Amino acid sequence: MEEARIPNKIGRILLMAVEGTIGSDNLQTILARAGLRHLATYPPDNIEREFPTGYVSRLMTALEEIYGVGKGRELAFRSGRRSFHLGAQDLGLFLDLAGLTFPLLPAQVRAKIGLETLAEILNRFGNQGVHITQENASFTWVVERCGICQGRTTTAPCCHFLTGLLQETLRWSTGGDSFSVAEVSCTATGAPHCAFQVHSGPSARRAGDE
Repeated sequence: MEEARIPNKIGRILLMAVEGTIGSDNLQTILARAGLRHLATYPPDNIEREFPTGYVSRLMTALEEIYGVGKGRELAFRSGRRSFHLGAQDLGLFLDLAGLTFPLLPAQVRAKIGLETLAEILNRFGNQGVHITQENASFTWVVERCGICQGRTTTAPCCHFLTGLLQETLRWSTGGDSFSVAEVSCTATGAPHCAFQVHSGPSARRAGDE
């Protein structure tokens, strides 16, 4: 079966986010470790679906192999947060939410809209099969076809890049850090899908800050 591919622009944003987090020289080291030296020249800035999703998981694996599991996942988390701003700037994402009335909505409503908007974007550009459920003040954000951990086998959830992306989406949507994100199931551990729980509350801790 042919490997799934995402738009070049999305792969480009991911690479820029990692480079912005660890620096250009260190990115070259990661690319060499992942067997992706050719990505030292970024893919074209277009929406042609030519960037294999397998490249993403290879990059995440290389981060952990070079920096160690703990530090590598922290860097993936930070890269995910950075990617939100790169995507918002490059693709014009979330601009429709920046109107005068959006900040006046309750934080819970803004969080839901932010999560739904991100899900729509990932489904449109990456065919991720993302859907959301809500129970009281908590959300579960499910990814049926996760490219972050594609082909990986781990003992604990490893999609920290997505955790960071979700965390920053919520921070931007709600104007603060009152929501926490934690990955509770991961296909890399044998689960049928990747799932992230989003909780609200004044004592909520940001995932990846430990």
